[in-house]
Amino acid sequence: MSISAIALCILILLILVIVHEFGHFIVAKLTKMRVDEFAFGFPPRIFSKKIGETTYAINALPLGGYVSIWGENGSEDDKKAEGASTHPRAFGNRPWWAQILVLVAGVTMNMLLALLLFIIISYGTITVSANDELFGSRISDSSIMVTEVSKESPAYRAGIIPGSTILSLVSGGVRAPLTTATSVVSFIASHQNTPFTIAYRTPDAKEHTTTIAAVYGIIPEKKALGIALEHVGIVQTTAQEALVLGYEKTLEMTQMTTEGLLAVLSSAFRGDNVLNSLSGPVGIARIVGETSDYGYKAILTLVAVLSINLAIFNILPLPALDGGRVVVVIIETVIRKKIPMKYYSWVNVLGFATLMLLLLVVTIHDIKG
Repeated sequence: MSISAIALCILILLILVIVHEFGHFIVAKLTKMRVDEFAFGFPPRIFSKKIGETTYAINALPLGGYVSIWGENGSEDDKKAEGASTHPRAFGNRPWWAQILVLVAGVTMNMLLALLLFIIISYGTITVSANDELFGSRISDSSIMVTEVSKESPAYRAGIIPGSTILSLVSGGVRAPLTTATSVVSFIASHQNTPFTIAYRTPDAKEHTTTIAAVYGIIPEKKALGIALEHVGIVQTTAQEALVLGYEKTLEMTQMTTEGLLAVLSSAFRGDNVLNSLSGPVGIARIVGETSDYGYKAILTLVAVLSINLAIFNILPLPALDGGRVVVVIIETVIRKKIPMKYYSWVNVLGFATLMLLLLVVTIHDIKG
């Protein structure tokens, strides 16, 4: 893992955390709450500066961040000492709707970040499938693109990556017609017993040539190179089209992420090993390093997907997460009584400790992997 990949990973985490916490921060300010601290990372502290009533801090462990709102999570003694139990600017004394707005503001900002990034990615020159119902008839500069590469396949071992464009494909002195994905697949099937010389261009615009042979074991009962192909082309989108595409992509990724998370939780409750489905900071850094080879749009896509993941995870009704605190506010509003802070604090600490333990286990698994 390169230093640049680690630096890029930290930068991405910084953006995601600042956007999330800024949501809590700005809505707390707008709803007249006192914000004591806005921090990136966890202690020990590297730098801090107090502006007005709020301390802005950068801490040494870039694994998250927090906004400290007066009276939100303090002990009973702290409340009595500072007067937060009765002061109208304390979190717990603001209207229930203001509390919920503050709690969901971080999730909302992460979703808005994802939407903005998908709009940016969708604007201007984009690559689309020739079979796309909306844009297929408008494509120019058509080509055959590698969309998937099977692990441990001849193509994977040769260094062919998703997003590569096939420049030429030759087998036994015969050149494949690069007209449609189907024509190329048919050519590979009809020449499967002869090595293929493939010239291709990777997403970073570098051209390569390699020779590989089809093998059994990738597709049942026939040889294959281990690549999926798509006939694609270039389209120029308008700002209005980018807004629609960005919105649709955000909805699609939100649905996919939610379904994936529910599947992981379901597997965990059944007692299955779900570590291979999770990634900690080390795993994310590895993914960032691999994604950076595909160009800036791939990096922006990754940031958008991570932002959606962070939003959905945080809204889960679990202790130490925004969703868990929303549940507490709703319960307090319904029963018209505050849950004793000593009970909530213990549950919150237990939940946070569980999440940190999970993060540690996943990180160790990433390093071993």
